[in-house]
Amino acid sequence: MVWLTVRQHRMQLVVTSGLLVAFGVLLLVNALVTRHAIAGLSGEALDEVLPDRVYGLRLLVTFLPAASALVGLFWGAPLLAREVERGTHVLAWTQSVSRSRWFSRKLAVLAVAVTLCGLAVGAMVDAWLDTFAGTPYADRFANYGVFAGSGVAAAGWWLFGFTLGVAAGALLRRLLPAMAATLAVFVLALLVVFALREHYATPVRVVISVGQVTPRAVEEGMVVASGCLDAAGTETALSASPAYLSSAVTPPACPTGSREVTYYQPAGRYWRFQWTEAGILLVGASLSAGVAYQRVARRAL
Repeated sequence: MVWLTVRQHRMQLVVTSGLLVAFGVLLLVNALVTRHAIAGLSGEALDEVLPDRVYGLRLLVTFLPAASALVGLFWGAPLLAREVERGTHVLAWTQSVSRSRWFSRKLAVLAVAVTLCGLAVGAMVDAWLDTFAGTPYADRFANYGVFAGSGVAAAGWWLFGFTLGVAAGALLRRLLPAMAATLAVFVLALLVVFALREHYATPVRVVISVGQVTPRAVEEGMVVASGCLDAAGTETALSASPAYLSSAVTPPACPTGSREVTYYQPAGRYWRFQWTEAGILLVGASLSAGVAYQRVARRAL
């Protein structure tokens, strides 16, 4: 059954593997060239060189969660929807292997493959970001897209996208509607998780005088909110969390005589948040897989 699944889905496996290799080579070449270019540089000289070397590729990494949606569209949705459209599921389910076993084996094999691909992406992005350690470009915490495309969260998004596509294919039984539903639900889930991420733990509160240099811990962390604290101790909110696609945080403009209040998630919580998000996505993936399994095992497609 494993070999049959690999043969049936070899096109997805080959194309995805090829894209991962190309992406890895791109990151490796950029890391090596950049490391050579910034060797011995610091201060303004480093600031002049880094943006040109990093910006384009970092923007690509920021939009990596879109790859998870593509996995749902081209790996997950066709798993059942294409079989039903072609009528090949009838032949498959009249053999000695029961349809529940047929589905569970295929789902397990492809889910493992998808998860390994996601882990590979996360590891490659982490290794690439390590090239810029000590600079703002190494940040993978405050930038919402980079966070989702690195570490174990990347594997969680890939697995969730895949199982979401499978569930949509099982429910809608037609490939194009299943792909449309997968994309819509995935985007909604992405926005919900992005909004929830800053609440995975209670943020740290720091108060500084107006004009005082922002602590480095705040700059390296994920800013959740900021405000002003007047002499009477009344706190007024100034801004919500920064834009999803930007890790730059504009200092709040508090009036003279007040103090700046910032709520942030320290960078040291990166892996805690990574495993938390991966766990949330694993629950979502399990629910999606369960829906698809019930559809196959309990009802005729």
